[in-house]
Amino acid sequence: MKRLKKRSTAALVLVLAAVLSVLCGGSWKLNQIRAAAEEAFFHGTAGFSMQDDLLELRETGYNLLRLLEGSDADEGGKRAAANAWAKLDEASTIYEYKAAHDGLSSAFSGLSPSFGDAAAQERWDRQMASFSEYESHLRFDSYYDEKAAAYNRLLERDPLTRALGSLSGGALPRWANERIGK
Repeated sequence: MKRLKKRSTAALVLVLAAVLSVLCGGSWKLNQIRAAAEEAFFHGTAGFSMQDDLLELRETGYNLLRLLEGSDADEGGKRAAANAWAKLDEASTIYEYKAAHDGLSSAFSGLSPSFGDAAAQERWDRQMASFSEYESHLRFDSYYDEKAAAYNRLLERDPLTRALGSLSGGALPRWANERIGK
């Protein structure tokens, strides 16, 4: 009981309360900004979102995989594309979507199959054009990317916010690094 009446104990409690309020307040602000970025990724604006484009990319990727079955493409390349597509199909977080997208893009960009008939080649070319279009949508969707960039900039400010941000998963992945500063 005597300890609770000392001034040093009261000062220590005051300092701990101040530190705790700073940590909680900073964490709350980071979580708000991160939640806004995640909302932008999954729900977007005006009915368009990054997730929607990735789901369209997944469907186009599936069509490309079906076309690959009838091609002379390398079996290793076909397997790599199928594995990358499966990862995109199973993705549920922004990080998983980013990794799966990068893998799928890499897998399909490395393929150049030839087909026995011109109609199959035309379908392949049309699907690849659609695939490229959805990738372009991802690169130029600034709604999510600007929110992710704002969150990432906050994380880079000082070690305390970096530590708080690492508790929630760290920096958010971006698709348009070359357009909007890192």
